[in-house]
Amino acid sequence: MPFQETFLNIRGSKIQMLKGGSGDPLLYLHSAGGEVVWLPFFELLSQHYTVYLPAHPGFSHSDGLDKIDTMEDLVFHYTDLVDYLGLVQPYVAGLSLGGWLAAELATRYANRIRKLALINAVGLRVPGAPIAEIFAVTPEETRNLVFHDPQSDLAKMFVPDVPSPEVLENTLKAREATARVGWNPYLCNPKLRERLYRITVPTLILWGESDRLVPPAHGKAYQEGIAGSKLVILEKCGHAPPFEKPQETAKILAEFFRN
Repeated sequence: MPFQETFLNIRGSKIQMLKGGSGDPLLYLHSAGGEVVWLPFFELLSQHYTVYLPAHPGFSHSDGLDKIDTMEDLVFHYTDLVDYLGLVQPYVAGLSLGGWLAAELATRYANRIRKLALINAVGLRVPGAPIAEIFAVTPEETRNLVFHDPQSDLAKMFVPDVPSPEVLENTLKAREATARVGWNPYLCNPKLRERLYRITVPTLILWGESDRLVPPAHGKAYQEGIAGSKLVILEKCGHAPPFEKPQETAKILAEFFRN
């Protein structure tokens, strides 16, 4: 289905957003990789839902990073964005950094979310299962962390050894924006795990079994903290199920939201 790119004015900040499909609203919160492109995964979801894919402040073509210092700032930004769009209890799905953001939103505003999907989410501090370093790694090291098969054509397409100037610029912007909220403490809120009980909406936790960036123990910790949540492990998949397993991931999410 066709999608549209628009630019929103969210309290003085220009925010890029892709939107496509029809049906109930689904807000997708992207990862630190800044996947604000209409991937096959979004095309599949758009067959069932109206997919909203905004770029976080400082990512891709969005401004407003000067207003973001903490994850709390991002939470407030997204409450403003949801109000601006007039979304009433959208489904919310987030990958990695976006999963952390989705969880933080749900601990505060569970009544504003219909259902929640956390995909390989950072955000927790799990003893014995540290999150790997992402700020000072080579493309090859990044592929090894993120993809089940780091030598696959897919992995090299998403993380090329020699990126184009545009890709390199977006990568550097994404790292700067991620560092604003995830530098210290590193990609987590030490208080979040104790607050997960506040998430009272139906929650799906989806994890790639081969994730070498955020160990599956983090998925188990999310499941233990969110009452009634369901943990699904994807075989032969790493940190980015929407990239590696778009059809399976979209099907699992669509069925969870529908049921």
